[in-house]
Amino acid sequence: MTDGGRKSLAGRAFALFFAVSLAISALVGVAVTTASFLAYERDAEDRLLAQAQACASALEGQPDGEAMAVELAKTPFVETRATLVAADGTVLYDSYADPTSMENHSERVEVVRARDSGQACVMRRSETLGEDSLYAAALVRDGVVVRLAETRVSLASFLGGMAVPLVAAMAAAFLLSLLASRLITRAIVKPLHGIDLARPLDNDAYDELQPLLKRVDAQRAQLEKSVDLRREFTANVSHEMKTPLQVIGGYAELMEGGLVVQEDVPHFSGIIRRESESMRCLIDDVLVLSRLEEDGGEAERVPLAGTCQRVVERLRPAAEAKGVSLLADLSDDAAVSGNPAIAEQMAYNLVDNAIKYSPEGGTVSVSIASSGNVVTLSIADEGPGVPDELKERVFERFFRADPSRSRETGGTGLGLAIVKHAAESMGGNVRVEDVPGGGAVFMVSLPVIK
Repeated sequence: MTDGGRKSLAGRAFALFFAVSLAISALVGVAVTTASFLAYERDAEDRLLAQAQACASALEGQPDGEAMAVELAKTPFVETRATLVAADGTVLYDSYADPTSMENHSERVEVVRARDSGQACVMRRSETLGEDSLYAAALVRDGVVVRLAETRVSLASFLGGMAVPLVAAMAAAFLLSLLASRLITRAIVKPLHGIDLARPLDNDAYDELQPLLKRVDAQRAQLEKSVDLRREFTANVSHEMKTPLQVIGGYAELMEGGLVVQEDVPHFSGIIRRESESMRCLIDDVLVLSRLEEDGGEAERVPLAGTCQRVVERLRPAAEAKGVSLLADLSDDAAVSGNPAIAEQMAYNLVDNAIKYSPEGGTVSVSIASSGNVVTLSIADEGPGVPDELKERVFERFFRADPSRSRETGGTGLGLAIVKHAAESMGGNVRVEDVPGGGAVFMVSLPVIK
C-alpha cells in the first residue's frame, strides 16, 4: 500500500496473477480428477457389459430358464453380483439374495432396455442392496435376461478418497502460483522502474505507455518553455522598470541636494511624474497579463458594441487633442463570452495604439461586423503600418518595432500582448493587415454567443 491507502501497480498485478493462477490450478486439478473418474467409469461399464454378453452367450445353449440358472450358479464371480431374470420378470437366480424373496424385475430399466436392444448398461441405486450399483444386462433368448452388477462409488466419494493427494497438489499449486506470480510481476514492473522522465521518448517502454510518455514529454517541454518565458518576462520587467527608476532617482537626488535652480524644478518634477506614470502603466499591464495567464476572469455575456462605444468615448479627447478623427461603426449587436473588464481593456489597447501611431490629421476607424458565428472587431489607422516580417512579432511581450517612438508615446510594450491573450481567452484570435494607401488594421475575431 502507498500513502493514502492506494495500492501499487506491482501489488495489484501480483494479487491478480496469484488469484488467477491459483484458480486455474484448482480448476485444472478438479477437471483432471473428474475426467479420470469418468474415464475409469467408462472402462468399468465396457468391462462389465462385455462380461454380461459373455454370460449370455454361455447360457444361450441351455434348454430352459432353470438350466440357465444352474449353469450361471457354476460361474465364479468375485465382487460381481449375477442375476437371471425370466421372460415374465421372475428372478430365477441371484448370487447375493434369495430369488424367491425378490420382487418382479420386469420394470427394471436395464432389463427393459436389454430386451429392446439386446444389451444395456445403467447406473442406479439398488433396491435390494441399498447402494449405488452399475448394472450391465444382456438378452440370452426368449426374453430371458442375465444381469451383472457392481457397487460403484460416486464422484463425491471418489473425490473424498482423493482428499489427501488433492490437498498436497493444491499446496504445491499454491506455492508454484505464489512464485510464478512474483516473478511475472517483477518482470512486468521492472521496465517501469527504469523510465527516465527527463527524457520520456528515449525510454524503451511498453507500446501502451507511449501516449502517456508523449504527453509527459509535451508537458515537460511546455513547462520548460513557460519557465523560459517567465524568466525572460521577469528580466524584461526589471529592465523596463530600471530606466524610469534611475531617472526618478537621479532627478530626485539633484533636487534633494539643492542642485536644481528653482525655475527648473517644475521641469524636473514633470519628468519624475511622467516616469512614475510610465511605471504605473507598466505595473497595470503586468497585472492584467498575469490575470489573463491564470484564468482570464469569470466569463459573462459581453455586448461588443457597447464595450467599444465606451472605449471610443474615453479616448475621443485624446484623439481630438492630437488632431485625429475617431470614427465608429458599431451598429452590429453581436455579443461574445468573456470577462467584461478584459474585453474593454483589449479594445482600449487597440484604439489607443491606433491613435498614438496615427499622424496629425489622420483617421482611426472602429467597426464591428458579424459573419456566421464569428464577429470581427477592426481598428484601422493611417500610421506607418507594420512590416510583413514583424506582423507576428508585434504581439510579443515588450517587443517594439521602434523603441524610441514607443517611449515617446508612453507605450509599455505589453499592450498588443494583452490584446492577443485577451482574444485567446475568449476563444478568438488577432491579426494585423495592411491598409491600402498606408496604415494598418488590427482585427480581432471572436465566436458569437446568442
